[in-house]
Amino acid sequence: MNSNDSKTILAGLVIGAMVGAGLALLFAPHSGKKTRRDIARFAKKTSDRAEDLASNLMESLLMESLSDLVDEISEKTSDALTKGKDLSADAKKEILKTFDRQKEKVEKILG
Repeated sequence: MNSNDSKTILAGLVIGAMVGAGLALLFAPHSGKKTRRDIARFAKKTSDRAEDLASNLMESLLMESLSDLVDEISEKTSDALTKGKDLSADAKKEILKTFDRQKEKVEKILG
């Protein structure tokens, strides 16, 4: 199970607990006025908690996406540097081979 599935399950459990608590308030033996006040408080707390949860989830997903992006850029940069070093080494070998061939030709001419 990946972290997104875990976060989704956690969010569902938290929201389910909040809904259950709200239903308990509805069936509590209080006066109508007190029950309405309790429901209003509960709705405000639930709304605040849901906003916090959504904000934290979005921040977590954003950080995860940024982390993945940084990892990918780092990997691509490392690959490019490795390829650049390999190309540089190959080019150096070719230049030295060409230089040696030309040196041999000059030595044959000079005799």
